[in-house]
Amino acid sequence: MNLTQNTNQVLINVAILIIVLLCFTNCSEDKLKSDNLKSFTEKTIPRTVNLAGKKFFFEAIKIPLKIFVKNNKLIIGESRRIPEAYPPIHIVDEKNMEYLRPFGKRGFGPGEVSDVSGIDLGANDNTFWVYSAMSKHFSEFALNDSTSLSKNQIKQEGDFFMAMAMAWSSDSTVMCRMVNDPHQFVEFSIDGRRLANYGKWEDHLVREDLTNYMMSDLHMGWYKGNQLNNIYASAGGYRDRIEILNKENGSIYITDGPFNYIPKFTIVNSSGSSGALIVDITEPLAYLDIAISKNYIFGLYTGKTEKQLRESSEIANDIYVFNLEGNILLKIILDISIRGLAVDEESQKLYGITTDEDPGIAVFDLPNIK
Repeated sequence: MNLTQNTNQVLINVAILIIVLLCFTNCSEDKLKSDNLKSFTEKTIPRTVNLAGKKFFFEAIKIPLKIFVKNNKLIIGESRRIPEAYPPIHIVDEKNMEYLRPFGKRGFGPGEVSDVSGIDLGANDNTFWVYSAMSKHFSEFALNDSTSLSKNQIKQEGDFFMAMAMAWSSDSTVMCRMVNDPHQFVEFSIDGRRLANYGKWEDHLVREDLTNYMMSDLHMGWYKGNQLNNIYASAGGYRDRIEILNKENGSIYITDGPFNYIPKFTIVNSSGSSGALIVDITEPLAYLDIAISKNYIFGLYTGKTEKQLRESSEIANDIYVFNLEGNILLKIILDISIRGLAVDEESQKLYGITTDEDPGIAVFDLPNIK
C-alpha cells in the first residue's frame, strides 16, 4: 500500500470515528430527553382508589376558589367576584375544622390585595404569601396576626412584570411562569433581576408557526411550588400535560395523559407579533389544580367542556398522583366534586373546595400511595 492509500485509509477511519461519536452523542441526548418525556393512559395507571369525604360548611366563606394547608391551618382564598366588603382570605383550623379568622382587605392601596390569584406558603413557618394578578403584588401575611393589611409587599417590575404565576424558590428569589418568554420556567430575584432560565418552548413546538406567547397560552395552567424539596410544577388547563421542574438538578420532567391530547385551536392576528392562540370552546378542559407534597404531585382533573361545567355542579372528581419525576402512581376517585386542592402528607389528609350550591371544604383520608 502506497503513501496515498495509507493517507486515504487514515482519513476514512477518522471520518468513521467522528460519525460514530456524533451518533453516540446525539443518541445519548435523545435518550436523556426521552427519559424526561412520559405519558400514561387510564389502562396504564397502576392502581385506582375510591375515597369518601366529609363536607364542612362555613357561613363566612362565600365563593372559595383557592385552598392551601400550613401548620395545621387551612388557608382559603375567595373569588374576586365577592363584594368588596367581604374579606378575601380565611383561616380554618385543620385539626377540628373550626373557622378561626378572616384575613386581608380588598383594594389597591398599601397593604391591600386586589385579588387572590395564587397563594404560596414560603419558607417562614408563621407566614404565607398572596399573589394578586390585577395589582401585580406579592403580599405576606402572618398566620397568627389579626390585622387586615399586609406588612410586606413586593411589586413586580422590569421583566418580572411579565410573570403570571410565581412561587418562592429561596428567601429572596421566586420561580415563575411567564406570559411571553422563550422559557418554561424563569427565576427572578425579588428586585426584578432575571437569574436563571429552565426549559425552552422551542423544544416542544406543536406547530412551527407558534410563538413563545402562543405556546404559553396553550400550556397555561395551574402552577405551584414547594420550596422545601425544590419542586415546581404546572398542570395544563387546556392540554393534559404536567410540567415538573426540579430546581436542584435543573431537570424538567413532562408527563402527558390520560388522553395525550392537543386541543383544537385557532390563531388570530397571526401576521403580527401580537398573534394569539385561542383554544376552541368545545374542547374538554384538563387539569383544574395541582398540589405538591414532600414526595408526590397531585393533579385534579376534569375532562369536561366549559359548557358542561356551566350546566352542572359536578366539576372534578379525579386526581392523578405522580412521583416527583412525573411517573404515574395512582388514580383517586372522589365521591364529592371539588375545585381547589391541598394535601397534608403529614396528617394524611386531602382537601378540596366543594362545587355545590353552598360551597364548603371537603376532607378525605389520603390513601397509601406506595
